[in-house]
Formats: sequence, structure tokens, C-alpha cells
Amino acid sequence: MGHLGNFWLVLAISFAILHLSHAHETYGEPGNTPDDYVHAHNCIRRVLGMKPLCWDEIGKVAQAWAETRTPDCSLIHSDRCGENMAQGAINGSMAVQLWLDERLDYDYNENKCIKMCGHYTQIVWANSERVGCGRALCSNGWAYIIVCNYDPPGNVVGQKPY
Repeated sequence: MGHLGNFWLVLAISFAILHLSHAHETYGEPGNTPDDYVHAHNCIRRVLGMKPLCWDEIGKVAQAWAETRTPDCSLIHSDRCGENMAQGAINGSMAVQLWLDERLDYDYNENKCIKMCGHYTQIVWANSERVGCGRALCSNGWAYIIVCNYDPPGNVVGQKPY
């Protein structure tokens, strides 16, 4: 798929996630429910013909790690493999969108990143079946840390994601 095709795909996914981020308000703030996270991840997986991710209790681990990062709001990964992190004045669906935007920096044929793309490849890692995410307000009072964990983890060196 050429760059123009990538652009339109990313644009379509962005609109879908924006819609989803305002669709669910039953379990908390819009864009932060387990369904919001799962739907945001599965939009691209559906486009690629992949099996969907399902929500998992590893979200508790992700939440705990997000809470440990709140004093300085820094993106320091835990010792877990298969972990995506983001921070800012964003909700969970927006964080997933940031990671999906890395798709433009991934060269599938060469299986390499032009820039940063490891968050994207983790989302579309074919062997990953479960996702769990957490979000915590940083001590600065305005930014959030978002952490998503994946099981089994992806980004295995030398392997393509799908």
C-alpha cells in the first residue's frame, strides 16, 4: 500500500477511534473503558484481517505501573515485555491512536522502522491475544500516563508482526 493509501487508512482509523472515544461513558470517562481500549486496538487488526484482542486482567498490572509513574510522569517501562506507554492530556483511545500513527513509519517489506514504530507493531503482533490497560493522573495535575500490556508479548527480533 502506497503512502496515499496509508494516509487514508490512518485517517479512517482516526475517525473511528474519535467516534469510539465519545461512545462509551458507562465505566468512567469517555475513551478509557476496557471496551474503548479493545475497540481502538481492534480497528487496525480488523483492517489487516487479524484476530481481535480481548481484554485481560493484565490491565491491573498496567494500572499499577501507571500509578507508579505518576510522581514524575516519565515514560519508563516496567520489566514486562509487550508494553506500550504514552503520556499527556489524553485519554486511552487517544493514546492508542498515537501508537497506530506509527504505522506510517513501519516498512513491512523490510520489517524495519523508518522512525519509531514499535508501539504500532505491538498492537498488530499476530500472536498477541490479550490486552489490558491502565491510566493514572500525574502529579502535575494535567497529564496522564497510559500503559497497555499485551499477552503474549510481541516485537520479537527478526520476526514480522503479521
